Amino acid sequence: MRHIIRACLLTGLPVSAAGFAGLTVLLTAADLPQRLYPAAACIPLLLGCFCAGFSAGRAARLHGIRCGSLAALLLSALWYAAVCIITGTLRSPMLLCVLLPAGAAGGILGVNTRLPLTKRRSHLAARIRIRTAMLLRHRPHRTDSLPVSGQSKP
Repeated sequence: MRHIIRACLLTGLPVSAAGFAGLTVLLTAADLPQRLYPAAACIPLLLGCFCAGFSAGRAARLHGIRCGSLAALLLSALWYAAVCIITGTLRSPMLLCVLLPAGAAGGILGVNTRLPLTKRRSHLAARIRIRTAMLLRHRPHRTDSLPVSGQSKP
C-alpha cells in the first residue's frame, strides 16, 4: 500500500498539477467557451492517473490492475476533495468511470515494463568483478618474474 501512496503523491499529483498549470495557460491564451473547461480538465487528470498507475505497478511488480486502479482512485479522491473544498459544493464523481481504467492501464504497463539492470547486475560491472577476481587469484611464481639483466631464463 505504501508504494501506491508514494506513486500517487510523487508521480500522479505533480504530473496532473503541471498539466493543470499548462492547461490554465492554454485556456487563458485561447478564448474558449466556458462549457469546454470540464472536458479540457479531464486531460491532466487522465495523464496523472495513468502516470500514478504506471509508477505504482512498476514499484509493486505484480497486480498491475489493482495497484493502478487504487493509485488512480486515491489521486482522483485528492483532486475531488480539493475541488469540493474550493467550490463549496459537492459534485458528481462521474469522472471516476474514465480515470480508473486509465490508472489500471498504467498499472498493467508498469508491471510489464522491464526494469533497468542495477549496477550490481550490469554487464560492465560483472566483467569488472570477474577480472578483479582473476587478478586476485593469480599468484606469481618464481618463473613468472622478469629476468635480471645478464641472466637468462632457465
